Amino acid sequence: LKTLLNDLVEQYVAKNPKLMLRRTESVVEKLLTNWMSICLFNFLRESAGESFYMLFRAIKHQVDKGPVDAVTGKAKYTLNDNRLLREDVEYPSTQTMPAKVLDCDTITQVKEKLLDQTWKGTSVALRPHADSLHLGKSCVHRYTSRPVPLAVKYFFDLLDEQALQHNISDPETIHIWKTNSLPLRFWINILKNPQFIFNVQTSDHVDAVLFVIAQTFMDSCTIADHKLGRVSRA
Repeated sequence: LKTLLNDLVEQYVAKNPKLMLRRTESVVEKLLTNWMSICLFNFLRESAGESFYMLFRAIKHQVDKGPVDAVTGKAKYTLNDNRLLREDVEYPSTQTMPAKVLDCDTITQVKEKLLDQTWKGTSVALRPHADSLHLGKSCVHRYTSRPVPLAVKYFFDLLDEQALQHNISDPETIHIWKTNSLPLRFWINILKNPQFIFNVQTSDHVDAVLFVIAQTFMDSCTIADHKLGRVSRA
């Protein structure tokens, strides 16, 4: 892989280095995609997979809160303007069940009070246990400041070495190489296709939201200024 990548760099340096790794036209580009998937499997399973699964479930829950056209797949609550259900559909709102809790209650005590309110009149043996109930409040701080996977560090260092060897000092070019290798070939593919790593059933209205998130994520990885216009993503 390293030898083939060196040859690929030489080819694009002679033409347009910013276009390297943008497409999958050669053997080395296909090998890189598979190599990234294999090397980041443990990182995905032990670290990033949980937050991504929570994102998928949250999107599905939010979209399903409103009407969804079973034929066209358009939804009332969506991030994709092309998949927006513009017709006004009347439907009864969800009935909420308030539960009185105290600020001194432990998490387990809050769960038990929620179960008592939700499963009122049901035998205790038929109720789910408090340990199986997960509250919706969460925090993203525990996902930050984690070490970079060794495979990513190794590959990015390799790209830096190739840039130095071929006298490429433009930081934008090096940034494009790294963006086209990791976000484009690994994360975007997973964001658009969660069924590749999870045992979940996808739908058109959820896929439309994931598509917008994937494109927004890719835009955030670029250092160019984003100009908003009529064709800008919502």
